[in-house]
Amino acid sequence: MKTRLREARRAADLSQEAVANETGLTRTAISAIEKGTRKVTADELVMFSRLYGISVDVLANGPSPEEDPDQLFVESFADLSEIDKKEIMHIIKFKRARKEGKEHTIVYPKYPKL
Repeated sequence: MKTRLREARRAADLSQEAVANETGLTRTAISAIEKGTRKVTADELVMFSRLYGISVDVLANGPSPEEDPDQLFVESFADLSEIDKKEIMHIIKFKRARKEGKEHTIVYPKYPKL
């Protein structure tokens, strides 16, 4: 949670001093929370949530896979067969090449006979 709180503060373009002024906590307390050397109370978590415009759940637990497409991809990719993983990797290579303006020929993996 310490990292999410620090990243949320930075994303809100707030200094630790500004957060301290808004919440009534000391800058030292904000620093300790972001370092993980001080725990956050439930009331403080609600204050941070309101200040940063991020839900308490996301601050406490991180984004859900539906909110984080990269994480959803990682979790889904892990469940695929090796053949499907290779095919997706070829598509990724193709998309990267197109984005970079390079010619790229798709070479599909050889599938085993069923």
